[in-house]
Amino acid sequence: MRRSSHRTQDTVAFQKIADVIRTDLAALSKPGVISARPGYKAVGGWLTRKPAIVVTVRHKADPSSPNDALPIKLGGFPVDVREATPAEVLRTDAPQRFSELAATGRAEARLPAFDGELQVESGSSFVSTPVPEAFAARAAKPEIAYTAPAGVSLDPVTEPMALICHASPDAGWPQLKAFFGQIQSDLTVGMYDFTSAHILSGLTAALAGNQELTLTLDHPPKNATADQTDEQTVTSLENSLQSRLAIAWALVRSSPKAPEWIYPSAYHIKVAVRDSSVFWLSSGNWNNSNQPDIDPLQDPGGSADIAAHSDRDWHVIVENETLAKTYQAFLRHDFDVANQVEQGGAPSALLDSLAAATAAAGEDFRLLAAAVSLPPKAPVQYFPPLRIPAEGTRNIALQPVLTPDNYHDLVLPLIQGAQRTFYMQTQYMHPATQSSAPILTDLIDAVIALQQRAVDVRIILSEWQLQGGWLDKLQAAGVDLNSVKVQNGVHNKAIVVDSQTVMLGSQNWSGEGVSTNRDASLIIADPEAARYYEQIFLHDWVNMAVQSGVS
Repeated sequence: MRRSSHRTQDTVAFQKIADVIRTDLAALSKPGVISARPGYKAVGGWLTRKPAIVVTVRHKADPSSPNDALPIKLGGFPVDVREATPAEVLRTDAPQRFSELAATGRAEARLPAFDGELQVESGSSFVSTPVPEAFAARAAKPEIAYTAPAGVSLDPVTEPMALICHASPDAGWPQLKAFFGQIQSDLTVGMYDFTSAHILSGLTAALAGNQELTLTLDHPPKNATADQTDEQTVTSLENSLQSRLAIAWALVRSSPKAPEWIYPSAYHIKVAVRDSSVFWLSSGNWNNSNQPDIDPLQDPGGSADIAAHSDRDWHVIVENETLAKTYQAFLRHDFDVANQVEQGGAPSALLDSLAAATAAAGEDFRLLAAAVSLPPKAPVQYFPPLRIPAEGTRNIALQPVLTPDNYHDLVLPLIQGAQRTFYMQTQYMHPATQSSAPILTDLIDAVIALQQRAVDVRIILSEWQLQGGWLDKLQAAGVDLNSVKVQNGVHNKAIVVDSQTVMLGSQNWSGEGVSTNRDASLIIADPEAARYYEQIFLHDWVNMAVQSGVS
């Protein structure tokens, strides 16, 4: 049976389940029960295809009396009891705080909406709680229309060049440190988060001469692994570099540093251009979980514990002046626009209030992140960097991919063109409606079409996909979960097609991530590069990723 048929059948079943919940809510009103919604029966920690009434409880335990037991079936549907995730508990107990957290733009903390979901105690639907006055600055900010730098092409480039392909935790920081060490004149950076002390120290040391730094930086809630805040990073750079530093806070709607906005939820890019001729592009921020201060290739035993608690990220260093100047032009244009806005005046008192509220919401996010995890694992094997070619240069075909510019136009045909294998490792997939997120819907539908064509589709998602029913949403959208696994600490956003082409970069599969935030990826049409990253993916598929975690 085709997945499209499954999706139609499940839609009908979900409507019937919603009717049962509404009619027989009293049968679910037991101590500790939080909510009831349509979903799927889980067996062994993974979803089956059987539609079910999903009931969330504060703690899974044997009932103290028979009267407190939930029914095994209701209205002909099995009752699937799951322990509520921390976000679901927060939404129930402190809806205002949950609303504040959502206002910070962290897509990981969002919960999916299910038609027919009810709070069991009140019998009402979950509704969006208005954000408090402290977040009113978001609504009051003027929006600026996005513009790309004039006269800069995003056409593919096939030229003599060299690549250094590598991954974290295997070799991320050693390669980034070496990249810093070769700065001759200047470094231009666009970054979502920069809160690592060892990266700050390494960059400052590399800029000890007369080199200049241009940095456009977002202001997300403080990372759980942070050594310092983004503000402290900026202050340290200002003290060290003085007039050699040009810094601008990215124009993000939720940022307390931005009086106007272009990007609705994140300046999520991770790109650095060295001397207008070489660039580093990554899925990983300059924080400790993405770039841990370890060298597992030299000291695997001493690195194992930190590696087990670090993220999986892919990176590439490209020695090509044409594309280096392309990414640099976009980064400098982002800087110029943000800098011009900042020159218009100091942040208002309302923005200061937003800063305090964002910091408080960030603490909630760190608590959620600490609780939402699978058992940590150190990699079974670490992969050394691969330089392509081993010496000199050769012709390599590269395609720059940016949002809001050209992601849909390039990635949709990349998916559709898969003939044998489609391997994807990304933090999460958040299915939405065609009307609310048309680009994301097109991409997910294209993956479903590959499954229907019997292409070897394998998808690795992070523990965040287990948060509050997103896995149910993915199956309800039509994705065959036989092709899906979850892995702790996946921060990667990458695709490998037919062992011939690889794409890596920073776009998460949320509505904003593939359409309206600032993100950057690179499509490398080179079998040697594709096979390098494919072997890391397959290592994770066999050794790190699992089909469990639904509890």
